[in-house]
Amino acid sequence: MIKIKTSLALIAFLITASGAHAKIWRLNNNVGVAADFINFNVTVSSVLVKDGDTIYIEPSSLSYGSASLNKRLTVVGVGYLLDPAAGGNEGLQARILTSKLAGLSILNGANNSKFFGIQFSGSTTINVSPTAYNLLFEKCFITGIYFAAGAHSGLAIRKCYGNSSFTVTGSSQAILSNCVLENCIIDALGNGLAFSNFSVAGGCIIRNNVIKGILQTKNAYVANNIFISASDAVLTDCTVKNNLFSTAQALPANATGNKLGQAEASVFILTGSSDGKFRLKAGSPAIGAGVTIGSTTPDCGAYGGNDPYKLSGIPAIPSIYARTVPENVPSGSNSMNVIFSTRNNN
Repeated sequence: MIKIKTSLALIAFLITASGAHAKIWRLNNNVGVAADFINFNVTVSSVLVKDGDTIYIEPSSLSYGSASLNKRLTVVGVGYLLDPAAGGNEGLQARILTSKLAGLSILNGANNSKFFGIQFSGSTTINVSPTAYNLLFEKCFITGIYFAAGAHSGLAIRKCYGNSSFTVTGSSQAILSNCVLENCIIDALGNGLAFSNFSVAGGCIIRNNVIKGILQTKNAYVANNIFISASDAVLTDCTVKNNLFSTAQALPANATGNKLGQAEASVFILTGSSDGKFRLKAGSPAIGAGVTIGSTTPDCGAYGGNDPYKLSGIPAIPSIYARTVPENVPSGSNSMNVIFSTRNNN
């Protein structure tokens, strides 16, 4: 019998590394698989791995551990919620295992790093250190964010998913500016996004999210979101436009276009996967309820806007979503036919 394991290695051959000297590294801790590294901390600490390199974290049943990052890297996984038996989506990857990191501390030198399709496992947090800036987390499964004391500018969290343990906290000496939380699904009823326990200097955008939890923020532009909570959001000195609230939310005097008292069941389909259930149902009050820009009026929620949420955080790179492998090599033959089904996910 011959068994073939699908990994990001095949995909890597289809991708050209950005920059003349940038290199792609494979991270795989599966037994019997030959890769460049098997542990995330060892990978980012290696003198071989340089600023501008890309790390592909291949699917595994085990975590690749945690690390402190002081290099500018691009880290790419395979997505999350891939197992239909565990609330995931079917048919998006040939293997239903994910690319898990236990935790991450962003240190000086890691500015401009990017993370795609990574599952941050357990109850760990992303510890953003002082003066870290221009960080992108896109299509990641995030359990929490902690802002250390210092200035934080240019953090973007886009098309990510947070479960019931998701929280945002920080030092009272942290200063946040020019940050974005956009097209995310935060399914954290009972927990909160406490952007108010540290200083928000302004320029922050919270737009086109589904937030099932308690948002506390200030000095932010808050638009096109859908809030599901038993308590009001706390929106101090915010611009609040065209959001849906499940409560009879108290709003600033200058708030416009918001809809109050919108029951969750009237907004979403509430069937399917953990992230798919937050798609809008037919006749939803969130359809065409966003802020009009030019001639376009978007839907509210994570699936609205110009760059909507992507199921299971599938990165915008080629992936193998199905394969057909014979159980045995035919008698008398030294070859067999293997069929791979691929898509580009752009």
